[in-house]
Amino acid sequence: MADSFSRRSFFALTGITAAGLGLAGCAPSNPQSSSTTTGTEPQDGSPANTPLDQLPLPEKGKTYNNPKSRDEVKDGGTLTQPINEIGPQWNYYQLAGNTSYMNILHGLINPRDLFLNNADGDKFEPNKDYIKDFKVEEKDGKQVATLTFTDQATFNDGTAIDWTAIQTAFITMCGQNKKFAVSSTDGYDKYESVEQGDTAKTAVITMKEAVYPIESILSYALHPKLQDPDFFNNGYNNEPHNELGSGPYIVDSFDDSAVTFKPNPKWWGDAPKLDTLVYKQMDTQASINAFKNEETDTTGTSVAGSAELLSNFTGLGDKAQIRRGLGMSIAVIELNSTRGALQDVAVRKAFCQVVDPATIVSIVFQGVNWKEDAPGSMLWPYWAAGYDNNLPDDIKNLKSADERKAAAKKTLEDAGYKLNGDYYEKDGQQVTFSYTLFGDGTTVKNRAAAIQKMCKDAGINLTLDSHPSSEFSDVLTSGSWDVCLFGWVGSSTSYNNGGQLYGSESGSNFGQQGSAETDEMFAKVVSTKDFDERMKLMNEAEKKMMQTYAYLPVYTGPDCYVVKKGLANFGPSLFQSTPATIVGWQK
Repeated sequence: MADSFSRRSFFALTGITAAGLGLAGCAPSNPQSSSTTTGTEPQDGSPANTPLDQLPLPEKGKTYNNPKSRDEVKDGGTLTQPINEIGPQWNYYQLAGNTSYMNILHGLINPRDLFLNNADGDKFEPNKDYIKDFKVEEKDGKQVATLTFTDQATFNDGTAIDWTAIQTAFITMCGQNKKFAVSSTDGYDKYESVEQGDTAKTAVITMKEAVYPIESILSYALHPKLQDPDFFNNGYNNEPHNELGSGPYIVDSFDDSAVTFKPNPKWWGDAPKLDTLVYKQMDTQASINAFKNEETDTTGTSVAGSAELLSNFTGLGDKAQIRRGLGMSIAVIELNSTRGALQDVAVRKAFCQVVDPATIVSIVFQGVNWKEDAPGSMLWPYWAAGYDNNLPDDIKNLKSADERKAAAKKTLEDAGYKLNGDYYEKDGQQVTFSYTLFGDGTTVKNRAAAIQKMCKDAGINLTLDSHPSSEFSDVLTSGSWDVCLFGWVGSSTSYNNGGQLYGSESGSNFGQQGSAETDEMFAKVVSTKDFDERMKLMNEAEKKMMQTYAYLPVYTGPDCYVVKKGLANFGPSLFQSTPATIVGWQK
């Protein structure tokens, strides 16, 4: 329902919708090589009363969203879902609005899907509701894309969606005007010009450097009013601006606790199947209770699927379905290298050495049939073509807890730190910093406690800093934290987002490392046509960034949702673009 390529969105790992609880000693392995005794997962999911240790594993390349044609979906009905956060920034392109939650909400009312992606992420098709014609060619040695909007394509205030909508996207997101607080400039920074074609409905985009695939930066149409930096940054605070959007839905009502969508009477495409879409802001336990009490129709999110979550629904039998697909998101720990003890690379390295992703995976998914490789990239999932483990050898080659503890201690001692009681210190300063967590779930607290224990074993004093999930985006983007575990939503072109996640001047680089050298390396990725060469360059650049020890991929997990039986075109769908108009209740 939201866009499936271009920028990365961050999200909180709050409560048991994102993590489980309980230590276990098993090490992860590849999910595709697991035992077949659990059978094959149906595309509409497994009954909620399936024993959790017997849940079938998803297969590579398959979607589990109960795919149905438009004719197989009922007209009418309501879909009510929980969500961790609503607003306050309703501009998804602005840094503070670049959350996975606003990705969903903003995408329902704005033209963000000019191109549609397949499940494998290797094919893009123009969205016929918006695009009449599209071509890419080389002129005078430069990449030139020509895009023509349909005659019907119009913003809700009556402004035509034309070449200026593409121009606005590039003006705001190219990075030339620093007044625009954008989450990513990847690809947009390579444009030379956007001009009107034969008519105002045609945009001609000339690139000073090529971008592959160029569709990844042409999927957004922005209302020309966003060309004002002040309005871009502040105009959407607690205001969704229906009139500046375009799409099958509009916001009917909203506050920070709930938002309701209804069909857009000005929408010219296929009418949405649902009469009403509702999102209610809920923390972990509230979302579980709401689903069990039939107050919501779904629960769970990307990187969900713990036993603590799923065990709540076994009593629902086949009235509810568990839908699991290969994980599109990556849970990471980022270390704010501008803060206190973390300014010392030796301290960051010791932390990354002692924290064991395999142990965290076993905590999260204890009791559930789930296996995975520990991720070694923030940009690309381990199961996708071109993946490489980009962590330094002195992290990824550590296997046991004893090895990790010994390595972390040696790193600190080699840097001149000495043990004083339980913790290391240097020049009278103890190695101490805080771990920021969000949400009310017991699992969140216990996962944090496990990481705290790992650190203590290595002589690092890790304190805990707890916030409600509703404060997630404000706290994260403020930079007022030391270490934080959160997630990055994956996309079919995430390999191009090195500039966003690692750029030396990027607002989305929460580890705050990076250099002109790595900026240039990531810039070459975007302009490399051959996929294998593109991935080689991406991996080389990310390896350099991982040597700063400010970024630690932790786990991928499944995309997992528990849904009321009969919900169609909703759930794990890999890179596939699913039009919001076909989501609903099957006949």
